[in-house]
Amino acid sequence: MSDIPLLSIEETLERMSGDRELLANLFQLYIDDAPKKLRSIEEFASQGEFYQIERTAHSLKGASATVGATRLCGLAAELERVAKARSRDRIDALRTELTLVCEETLESMRRFCAD
Repeated sequence: MSDIPLLSIEETLERMSGDRELLANLFQLYIDDAPKKLRSIEEFASQGEFYQIERTAHSLKGASATVGATRLCGLAAELERVAKARSRDRIDALRTELTLVCEETLESMRRFCAD
């Protein structure tokens, strides 16, 4: 997945008619929300709550798609699929990757907002 960009800023800006301020505001909301979703996924994983992992991953996937967090969107979609299949080993591996990619994505969003 490393060949997939963290953020598709130009495409996302195009969908928002070039409104950088709107995108910065959406990024800020995402920066506040995504870590909460990741914490929920961690908690649900520790409890073996596959359905809740699936639902939270679905929500993260949608939010990521909205803001152009392309790589995170793909990982969330994969997590949603493996949670549905109840593949605990694959969920654990994906959670680690998801956390790393989320940190990189949020840092890119912060840089965009600071510009």
